[in-house]
Amino acid sequence: MMTLSDFQALFRVTPYPYLVMSPDLTVVAASGAYLRSVQRTEEDIVGRYVFEAFPENPDNPQATNIAEVKASMLRALAKGEPDTTAFVRYAVAVRKPDGVHFEERYWSTVHTPVIGPDGEPVLVFQNPMDVTELYRFDAQSGVATLQLTPPVAGNAENFNRAQMHEALSRILNNEREHLRSLFNQAPGFVAVLMGPKHVFEMVNEAYYQLVGHRELIGKAVWEALPEVAGQGYEEFLDMVYRTGEQWETRARPIAVQRVPGGPIEQRYVDLVYQPYKDQHGETIGIFAQGYDVTESVEAQQAKRESEQRLRDGMDAAKMVVWDWDLETGKLEQSDNTLTVLGFSPTRMDAAAAFIHPDDREQIASARRAALAGQGAYQAIVRFTRPDNRKLIWLDSRGRVQHDADGRPVRIRGVTVDVTERYQAEFELREANRKKDEFLAMLAHELRNPLAPISTAAEMLRMTADSDPRTKRASEVIGRQVRHMTALVDDLLDVSRVTRGLVELEMAPVDIKAAAASAVEQVRPLLEGRNHTLTVRTGSPVALVQGDRTRLVQVIANLLNNAAKYTPQGGDITLALDVAAGRVRVCVSDNGIGIDDALLPHVFELFTQAERTPDRAQGGLGIGLALVRTIVGLHGGEVHAHSKGAGRGSEFTVSLPALGRFPVPEDAPDRTNPSGAGQLVPLRVMIVDDNVDAAESLAVLLEAGGHRTTVLASPLEAIAAAQADPPQVFILDIGLPELDGFQLARRLRADERTGGALFVALTGYGQAHDRVLSRAAGFHHHLVKPVDIGQLTAILAAVRH
Repeated sequence: MMTLSDFQALFRVTPYPYLVMSPDLTVVAASGAYLRSVQRTEEDIVGRYVFEAFPENPDNPQATNIAEVKASMLRALAKGEPDTTAFVRYAVAVRKPDGVHFEERYWSTVHTPVIGPDGEPVLVFQNPMDVTELYRFDAQSGVATLQLTPPVAGNAENFNRAQMHEALSRILNNEREHLRSLFNQAPGFVAVLMGPKHVFEMVNEAYYQLVGHRELIGKAVWEALPEVAGQGYEEFLDMVYRTGEQWETRARPIAVQRVPGGPIEQRYVDLVYQPYKDQHGETIGIFAQGYDVTESVEAQQAKRESEQRLRDGMDAAKMVVWDWDLETGKLEQSDNTLTVLGFSPTRMDAAAAFIHPDDREQIASARRAALAGQGAYQAIVRFTRPDNRKLIWLDSRGRVQHDADGRPVRIRGVTVDVTERYQAEFELREANRKKDEFLAMLAHELRNPLAPISTAAEMLRMTADSDPRTKRASEVIGRQVRHMTALVDDLLDVSRVTRGLVELEMAPVDIKAAAASAVEQVRPLLEGRNHTLTVRTGSPVALVQGDRTRLVQVIANLLNNAAKYTPQGGDITLALDVAAGRVRVCVSDNGIGIDDALLPHVFELFTQAERTPDRAQGGLGIGLALVRTIVGLHGGEVHAHSKGAGRGSEFTVSLPALGRFPVPEDAPDRTNPSGAGQLVPLRVMIVDDNVDAAESLAVLLEAGGHRTTVLASPLEAIAAAQADPPQVFILDIGLPELDGFQLARRLRADERTGGALFVALTGYGQAHDRVLSRAAGFHHHLVKPVDIGQLTAILAAVRH
């Protein structure tokens, strides 16, 4: 058995050069052949970073390809397999009597990783062959060419026959693989036929697709393709080989048996035979290249009559087909160009002159990228028709075409007038904007009559102790007003959801408290339908990062949905738990269930189960869509499950859980603002052109002990406020003469009224409306119909 010292001795005397490095590319050892080839000693390089031991030439960095060599090393370490660089230029520093000089060297290298027991690389071997004597480098052109000359005597020791054979094998194998890759990437079929018998030497994959997969390499063409013999190709092959002149044909038929034992198929090819000559100009083979155009030819033969339909379709689609010769700049296009573009340009630059100046660089950049290798481009630009100066939108697409040598020679493409589509999209956006405006206005107009109704119901409730019928009537009115208000809010949420404008105010939220608020909101509906609600909370802490109002809305919507679709006297369960870093809220019922066909769509807008007479409060069909959107904005998920019609349903919300967030001991109690329990009479001015709403609110406030002034005209309100400044202004926004924002600014600018509390009471409740009210100086923004409890708390907080 060989010992370590035996291996070390063998490593030192091996005729092949080896450099051993650790994975961080620190030199560990070097064979004697390696040290001799680079004229170094172990003391010079061992223990040093390899590219510190062999630095680049500061006077000619291009002579030392550190990046290429390092990339090969890293690939070998990453793959765990050898990586070969067939040829690399790397100058080596050599000490001479007059100093250190960098000698121009060329190498063929293999980097081989050594894998340890854990599967990770522990070493990497470099085996470099000095192939300097095989190459001649032209400094002016920067190109190295292979020169198969024997090594000079001074280098014979470093470059023996074995090394030369190994290096040449690497280089030639690399060249062959590169050539095969190019062949297989060629856009058409390619074959190289050698000698007068036309023996296959190389073919690409496209050629096999044409003739079927069969043995070709090393066989004469008529031996490999016997069914093609007699079709006239023999004479053209012989002619090209004999005369050394190219031959080509277009859409020529060829009958081939593509499947062994199968039928003979008729194909059509565009084909070129080019002579392949040696250094003396003698033809030694033929380069065959072409395209299988069978589909194109058959389409032309079978559908001649469809050409007119195609032209009609192009006219209808306003589509121009064009071909741009990159060498001459000449532009050819379909006959309908004049109709589509308003003129027929003969050069691409003539057409580009009518592209909108702001769009010219866009399409030019796209074409440059296509020519640089991307291959195709698309750009949508504005274009001014020369005939009528009308601005249109064009969708232009092109694909680069190459010649047999792979050089780009033309761009073929289509240009489509998409003005109508853009106009339709603009009109759709405009219609969407108008729809949002309509919804906002509708909500405002609906809230205006709801405000006095709600206030009147509250007044009835306050005076109904002696009359049970009046009390019941006030409760009915109040419930219906709340229901109408919820429908109005849902209308506005439709717009926000579809445009992705739902905004969140994120903070730690106790889901148990949010669930309690949701239950309180839905309790009237549950009690009205005699449902039994069971609430289960399995964890003492259930915190998430979120918007409390929106999370309450999520749970309330799920409970509301369960109540609506569960028959009278049903059972509903609300369960909360925390597990695996998630807070889960589950609402289940024993209601009508969800049909399998409907289940995948329950979270889509305006989707509802079939209504029945006992489910008159069906809503608008957006509650679950809002649930999905809001939960998604919180980074959560919601899922629906049902065993089928009549078997109940279950909705589960899962949200990322937070750790415990202690509440400061001095945190204010938001449910009972300071001073809310003590009545302080205030002078309140109400300005609203809806007389019923204003007067009913005034009666309610006066019943609470406040003194009110009601005005419909903003200008009259200014005069009255200056004469007797109130402590609180409750202003509508949609006022005549001056809107509520302008009125608030003028009142705040007056030192007699600027110190008052300003409350906006309006039918406009979207986010941007609240921003505008803050900018105008309002302290609070309330939405009609007013929440009397909220308004009472605001007034109770006023200090004198």
